[in-house]
Amino acid sequence: MFYGRNSFKFVFIGAGSTVFTLNLAGDILTEKTISGGSFVLVDIDEKKLKAAELAVKELVAHTGKNFTVESHLHFSTALDNADFVFFTYAVGSIESWKEDIEICTKHGVLQSVGDTIGPGGMIRIMRSIPVALEIAHKMEEVCPHAYIINYTNPEGAQCYAIQKYSKIRCFGLCHGTPNMAHKLAEEVFKVDEKRFRYEAAGVNHLTWFTKMTIDGEDVYPKLAKALVSSGFSEKEPISSDLYRIFGLYPAPQDRHVMEFFSAFLRGKVLNEKNYEWKNNDFKVVDGWRNEEIAQLEGIVNRKEGHENFLQGSGETATHFIRSLSTGEINTEMVNVPNKGYIRNISDDVIVEVPAYIDSFGIHPQGGIVLPDAIAARCDSLGREYKLLVEAAINCDIRLFLQAAFLDPLCATCDYPEALVNELVERNLSYLPKSWRK
Repeated sequence: MFYGRNSFKFVFIGAGSTVFTLNLAGDILTEKTISGGSFVLVDIDEKKLKAAELAVKELVAHTGKNFTVESHLHFSTALDNADFVFFTYAVGSIESWKEDIEICTKHGVLQSVGDTIGPGGMIRIMRSIPVALEIAHKMEEVCPHAYIINYTNPEGAQCYAIQKYSKIRCFGLCHGTPNMAHKLAEEVFKVDEKRFRYEAAGVNHLTWFTKMTIDGEDVYPKLAKALVSSGFSEKEPISSDLYRIFGLYPAPQDRHVMEFFSAFLRGKVLNEKNYEWKNNDFKVVDGWRNEEIAQLEGIVNRKEGHENFLQGSGETATHFIRSLSTGEINTEMVNVPNKGYIRNISDDVIVEVPAYIDSFGIHPQGGIVLPDAIAARCDSLGREYKLLVEAAINCDIRLFLQAAFLDPLCATCDYPEALVNELVERNLSYLPKSWRK
């Protein structure tokens, strides 16, 4: 279906996440094995959608590539004969994210991000899974050959639901692990990243480096000293602590990994340790968003700043597309259902592992055994996601509560049931009608 082709239809669900859309579009436009095709942008926010359309059209014009650009307010009119469908949507957008954090904080749960684990991640699952499956079932009708490439968080829940409840092929991508590998190479070991090789495995936003070499030499024995001498242990103190305790270094960075271990997210600890990442107050996130708005305005209004999106975003989606269309073998980190790839994590849990990609598809690498404590933490999240996906599909408050009582961050809450009830109540406008019963 893809081999030998150089023109594709790309659909972006949640195109109003404009800079993410522009990064992916820029990667596609600069990929030498892709000569043209169509960008189809979908978002329910008409204003954001229009801005994204203008910006992508400007990038296309700047590169001179043979692409059409169109926009749709609903996915049902956008998917016919699609090849690759990118999920970058967030139901409720940043306003719901901020409200999630506000509610959780009121109930005593602190979250440095609030999009993967903890009650913030849980309510996202309730909002996003019904949408994911509605889109996937439409794709079964109009583009059954297509891939969903998921960036919507939580990755593990999204990919699990799509893989289990639809016939559409899906994998999840995240730049977190390769970005941390880049930092370890250049900031910790002070070498060009091309000399630094690694293997990693785990779950999204909590992967662990199982091997790291420089020019073929194992440098794990030198890591502890290098973290200190480079100052990186002060920059990422929680990751360094987790390495000391569990024996492997985690990715992507403190901001995400600390949420998996509630000991770091307690008010007293945060005050005494003064970690960079505390309860999410959105100052940093809003700063990022303001930078993104400025970049968008530069493209649309002043016809400048194209290079920001044409120099490589660090996302790996085009590597997969290149391999599928040319047969060139690439190795990338990918989120897929566990089929024995990590031997001590339950099957069907969505794991993040290295995979070979060629014209025949994605081939995750297996034979991985993580230390027992790490495997237990990863497996627990995967099982939690299974409960939450079933809760989202069946509008089942009891399953939602079961997951909450198992969650490490909800354990810091005096009354988890009250927290869950308020999250559901405040999100009824985004949830299926059965939640109102």
